[in-house]
Amino acid sequence: MEFLKGAKDFARNPLGIIALFISLIYGFASLLLNSSADKLTENERWPLIAFIVIFPVLVLITFYRLVTNHHGKLYASGDFKDDKSFLRTLSPEEQELKLDSEVSESLGEVKDSCDEKSIVPPTRKQRAGQSAEDARTKRKREYEEFRQDLRLVESEVLRSLSSEYKSKLVENIALGDTDVSFDAHIAVSNSKPIFAEVKALRNPSLSTAMLDRVLYSAVVADRYLDSNFKLILTVVYYFEEMDLERIKNHWQRKVEQCPADVELRFIPRKNLPNKAFKSDS
Repeated sequence: MEFLKGAKDFARNPLGIIALFISLIYGFASLLLNSSADKLTENERWPLIAFIVIFPVLVLITFYRLVTNHHGKLYASGDFKDDKSFLRTLSPEEQELKLDSEVSESLGEVKDSCDEKSIVPPTRKQRAGQSAEDARTKRKREYEEFRQDLRLVESEVLRSLSSEYKSKLVENIALGDTDVSFDAHIAVSNSKPIFAEVKALRNPSLSTAMLDRVLYSAVVADRYLDSNFKLILTVVYYFEEMDLERIKNHWQRKVEQCPADVELRFIPRKNLPNKAFKSDS
């Protein structure tokens, strides 16, 4: 009866089911070897011994892969104290879509996907006679370079935040059943949940719509978590310092008017390593 009660507790979430399954397999194998060792021939014993020795190693490797790559899927919603504390990790597909959206936002263009059918505004060179196909190819290459650079930028900023707070980050986090997601959740003990979002500001004229979308997500998250929420918004800018002051003042005023707790930071792209994108400005 004790075993059945324990099995029932284990079966409440995916992690428990995996543990129960492993325990049963390993237990049966050990029991079989213990009770039948003297009845088995040497050739029959060796496969069983090899299984008992190798199985824990395979389990360790599997758990390592699950915890590092799919940790958000190892818990049931019942493991959290209530629905509003439920955080989930974005799937790889969702992460790619989020990155594509942020790249398009930073470049100031509306794209369904990065392909030849993307709508590209005419450039001065096009009006001078350059073919639309060449311009589209160039724009696609620029898109891919900037996409790669944005990955590096986000990784570097999040690494810095992890070092600052002396805490591990859970990256690409979404809030329960909402459409709100952030680049990372910073797990700090004795503190309200802290989230991080990194935005790449390549053109000063594109800042207003970008900020409005971030603040909207912050307000939704703040209400979802009953005002137990903080967002660190890091803006990595690609333009000269002379254009920054106006943007800073505008963003700071908007952030101060936002009911959510938002901390605003600005970092020049040139101060971050691993530059993969060369701006034309």
